[in-house]
Amino acid sequence: MKLLSNLTFKECAPVVTAEAMRFLDGDTKRSRVSSAGFPPFWEPQTDIDAEFVDGFATAIDAGYGLMKLAGQKLFEKTIAMLGENSEGKSVAVFVGGGNNGGDGLVLSKLLIEAGIPCTIYSLAKAETFKNEAAMAYQDFSESGGKLIVINDLPVHEPKFALAVDCMLGNGASGELRPAFARVVINLNEWNIPILAADAPTGFDSSEHRCGENCIQATETLVFGLPRLDAYTNEGARVFGKTTVEPLDYPENLIDKVLSGVFLATEDMIPALLPDRDEFGDKRSQGTAMVIAGSGNMTGAAALCTKACLRSGAGLVTTATPKALLPALQSKLDEPVFYGIGNATTDKLSIMHLMQLQDIAMHQNAIAIGPGLGTDTETQDAVRMFLTGLQIPVVVDADAINACGSAFFCMEGGPANAIVTPHKREWERNFGPLPANESFYPEYLQQFATQFKITIVLKGCPTYVAIPDGRVYVIPARNSGLAKGGAGDVLTGIITALLAQGLPTAEAAVLGVLLHQKAGRLTREKMGAFGMLPTDVIEMLPAAFGC
Repeated sequence: MKLLSNLTFKECAPVVTAEAMRFLDGDTKRSRVSSAGFPPFWEPQTDIDAEFVDGFATAIDAGYGLMKLAGQKLFEKTIAMLGENSEGKSVAVFVGGGNNGGDGLVLSKLLIEAGIPCTIYSLAKAETFKNEAAMAYQDFSESGGKLIVINDLPVHEPKFALAVDCMLGNGASGELRPAFARVVINLNEWNIPILAADAPTGFDSSEHRCGENCIQATETLVFGLPRLDAYTNEGARVFGKTTVEPLDYPENLIDKVLSGVFLATEDMIPALLPDRDEFGDKRSQGTAMVIAGSGNMTGAAALCTKACLRSGAGLVTTATPKALLPALQSKLDEPVFYGIGNATTDKLSIMHLMQLQDIAMHQNAIAIGPGLGTDTETQDAVRMFLTGLQIPVVVDADAINACGSAFFCMEGGPANAIVTPHKREWERNFGPLPANESFYPEYLQQFATQFKITIVLKGCPTYVAIPDGRVYVIPARNSGLAKGGAGDVLTGIITALLAQGLPTAEAAVLGVLLHQKAGRLTREKMGAFGMLPTDVIEMLPAAFGC
């Protein structure tokens, strides 16, 4: 098991703004204007990389080196999107006059050299290309490339298999000029796959919003480091599927643009998994207690418990009002059941606290909230139970409603708490979220550090904020998980990971990743319409890689 803080940038990439990327580009160019070339740790990976070894005469030369790397990555993605049988397929490349257009010119040169038919539409005249883009145009022209300048012309649909958008990238702000807007409108109407370079034309990277006219990309290739815009509700709708292609920026320069926000992906799962004790008994694999359920909500308790069992906990105790036991015992075989109150008790109340506290003393982790209900007595009991609790705990659903923000502001709250609200629960209990999602990480950073809790803000994407100020962005778009009970499954997974000894940050991030992966695998098998939270639980062994 690795700690999140020990993962390298390649294992867990930092998320930066478009402005930070421009600073990083500039610093990298300046650092490479030297006969010494790259820092000692850098080794060339391709023929293009090898050109860097002797350093560059000017920052523009260094910038063109980066541009050629980006163009090579764009070429590889273009070939992949054309598919194995690419013979006879042609590509339309749209370029602007800046460095994003330069990336497109490098791509076009490589397409010509590979014998792939391509047409290059430019919104800038050849003489307007500057610096790196001018160098790209010269190489493109020498390879036999020709521009079709379309500043004031509509684009009519020829028979292209793919269009590549290299018009503006991250350089766009405000509404598009008329010529760009007309091209965007036409291109969206072609009804063919579109690959965008860095950002779809029309997306305002400074205001983090879609303009009136914006390319609807099938895929977007982001160069260097990930940008949050590609994963927010606003951006994801036009970025499409996003792939990040590293460009070997020096790590000491990356350190300068860090904001404490990182992209967490399924590739991280193996590194974060808890170690298993092959010689231990059930208690050595972790003990967990699920406090859940009330009169009409036995399902939440069952889903949370079963997910906890499927996620590696050695012994799971389900504490639920005694009137619910017959229903739960008919669904579940493996947990230890603890009936709260008497045979007619269907909700948690203060009079049951001593019972719960006695059981809690023997647990490595606790989940509280799924299906508990919002009865006043129940809410009082939840707050009293959590006060001063030292055992790691996942506070979910009705337990969040019971606590609200005031509880976490007070001294004496739980010491190792993970709260798992969705956006409506957050706003109901903690106040409004920022109107622009690009400010979520900073907002959650402040809350997590001030109140020393780990926050899992569920949604698309999910954000995990931890008390030391780091925020992890976990991108996922799966409407099959937008169903009642999916959150109960996530709570069970995280609780099991806590019980097996993972710190709260690692348990939260890994739990979300496993839930996401199990949901993805379930959707691939069953489809978004028919899949249920119970199906996601059954897919957890595959998500763990077992």
